[in-house]
Amino acid sequence: MAIELRINNEEDILLTPIKKSEIGDSKNIYELIDEKNFSWMALELINNSFEIINRNSEISDSDEIIQIKLDNLVLEVIEAEQSGTENTESTIVEEASPYDPDKIKVHSKQFNVKLIAEMIDNEDIDFTPDFQRHFVWDSHQKSRLIESILLRIPLPMFYLAEDEEGRITVVDGLQRLTTIKDFMDNKFPLKGLQYLDDTCNGRYYSDKNKDGSPNGKNGIDAKYFRWFNMTQFSVNVIDPTSPAKVKYDIFRRINTGGKPLNNQEIRNCLASKSLRETLNRMVNLPEFKSATDGSIKSTRMDDQEIALRFILFSKLYYDDNLLNNYNGYMDSSLDDITEKLNKISVPESDVLVHSFSNAMRNAEYLFGRKHAFRKIAVKDIQPHSYKQLLNKALFVCCSVLLSKYEPTIIEENNPYLSLLNPLAHKIEQDLRLLNYLSYGTNGKANLQYAFTEIESLIKTHLKF
Repeated sequence: MAIELRINNEEDILLTPIKKSEIGDSKNIYELIDEKNFSWMALELINNSFEIINRNSEISDSDEIIQIKLDNLVLEVIEAEQSGTENTESTIVEEASPYDPDKIKVHSKQFNVKLIAEMIDNEDIDFTPDFQRHFVWDSHQKSRLIESILLRIPLPMFYLAEDEEGRITVVDGLQRLTTIKDFMDNKFPLKGLQYLDDTCNGRYYSDKNKDGSPNGKNGIDAKYFRWFNMTQFSVNVIDPTSPAKVKYDIFRRINTGGKPLNNQEIRNCLASKSLRETLNRMVNLPEFKSATDGSIKSTRMDDQEIALRFILFSKLYYDDNLLNNYNGYMDSSLDDITEKLNKISVPESDVLVHSFSNAMRNAEYLFGRKHAFRKIAVKDIQPHSYKQLLNKALFVCCSVLLSKYEPTIIEENNPYLSLLNPLAHKIEQDLRLLNYLSYGTNGKANLQYAFTEIESLIKTHLKF
């Protein structure tokens, strides 16, 4: 989430909107900062629109151009805030590891519409990724797609990915395939057609059930029924022998849906069923929802992404020598751990879920559900104070470090909210920690310092 502005008519600079760190401030003030944390513009979010408070004189874009860019940016900012987490991550583009282009294998095929429906029914095509439940096409969009097929207008290319076990996931075209399958299952009638309104409006796919019995619905005419079933789709299939990084790269490049998938939704497509089930178990724990006060939304899989961060940094911190093997690139690291855990066993899954449960119970007990994983100031520890957005860096550090302690031991030896005041004082007094929790929080140095300071806080103030 960033915006490009022209500087002195010579170059574009990429800026990130960061909410000002004054906690408890009722105003929605943002600063546009560059990768060196230099502020170029201050904005106030009022009625879902950005108003400029001040701007650097070196910005040479016209007021009109700036406002257009800000109007586009505000939608992303609002969506990010609705996810329940702070936007504190760097605008630096991650550098993909180089790979041999000859290893990219994509096969072009022709699939018949009936064959695709059968593959979905037989679960040869995986429609189970969680983002599927957010399918949002309305009835008119669905009907217009079916009308295009009935008019024999070629549809854009579909992209599928096949794994080593023959499981196929949809890279591009999920909404189209879902609409086609729903129509063939008689789940909606056609409406609002442009060319076939007289002959097909109000009609369903068929007037018969799959066993041939009548269903009481008015199906499309036999001519259109034959044309529909004879439809051939052009499909590109990513071969499972393509290296993992190549598959993620291809997925991101060709993902062009009405609302393109974000990084975690893409991982969800390429993850194994066992890993998806593990993440689902974690984010559906009552203790996770309670410790985060229901702040982390599932709409764009923000909850599963933060659970995956817990897994990643648990392994980096305890198994890989205190983050020394972390390269500072969050998305590629999350891609890598997704691949490594594609064959996760039931015992390993159980251990991760148990550790995550420990972390959530301990965090709520030691910080309170309103303040756990959030940057807080001493003055804000009041019953009616403003609740901060969840900070991902604090979530990672606190959850990983608290996961190794059994909650019963913590509760027996420490009073309720033991770490709330110590953390608030630490954030106020340690400006380096506050800065590291506020800007570029995915950086290796930032996370190493935060881990060190939070671990010191735990050892100083808790009894075991």
